[in-house]
Amino acid sequence: MQNKKYHIDNIKKLLTSSEFKKYKYVYIYSDFRFFLSENKEDINKFMNSFLEIFLKNNQTIIVPAFSYSKKKFEVKTTKSSVGFFSNYILKFKDSLRSEHPIFSYLAYGPNKKIVYKVGKSAFGKDSVHERLLLNGCCFLHFGRKLSDGNTIVHHVEQNLAAPYRFEKVFKTKVYNKKKFIGTNYSAYVKKKFNKSSLFSFEKVQKKIKKEKIIINLNNEKNLKSIFYYSYDEIYFFLHKLYLSNNKIFLKHN
Repeated sequence: MQNKKYHIDNIKKLLTSSEFKKYKYVYIYSDFRFFLSENKEDINKFMNSFLEIFLKNNQTIIVPAFSYSKKKFEVKTTKSSVGFFSNYILKFKDSLRSEHPIFSYLAYGPNKKIVYKVGKSAFGKDSVHERLLLNGCCFLHFGRKLSDGNTIVHHVEQNLAAPYRFEKVFKTKVYNKKKFIGTNYSAYVKKKFNKSSLFSFEKVQKKIKKEKIIINLNNEKNLKSIFYYSYDEIYFFLHKLYLSNNKIFLKHN
């Protein structure tokens, strides 16, 4: 028997508070495995009802749809390599995907054009991350742990010229509806793979929790958890952490 706590009607209540609805954009990190197991009778109905929450809030959702394509990338048809939700959104005709072949994003909602014609740097000038900063956005974790990290870290690292990363150009050819768009998109990546350059969010997570940046919506943990936090607040907090310790995002320092 389904637990009422995880019924879509209860989830709607969690995501329609005046505090949450003030955000224009909702960047969603998700792992739907638990929620879909609780609503397996009609998964499509659950997912459509979930998306309807944001549309009724007049919010635009942003979803990572990274494909890491090294040779060819077709904006609308290349599958995402980062999970169920992005591929579910990708099927929607009225969703919009950014053109970056390595780190693309999907947008769905009234202001979806924020991901259109992005700059060629994944985390730098005119990237999706730069466009969202100071533009009324929050991160929503839906069944995904904070300890899994957040790619906004790489935006901070690039803006502050982290010495253990560099801007790598990819020769991937990008197409949209078979029309060639361009190539030479780039990403701020690790200079070399070794223990000293391994990413870790562990130390950062502890500091975030101490600052009480996170707003927990259901007080559950791991796959059952739903929480959000301000995009701007986390960016500037991570910015400050890096300035005090430029190895804060590394496992070994």
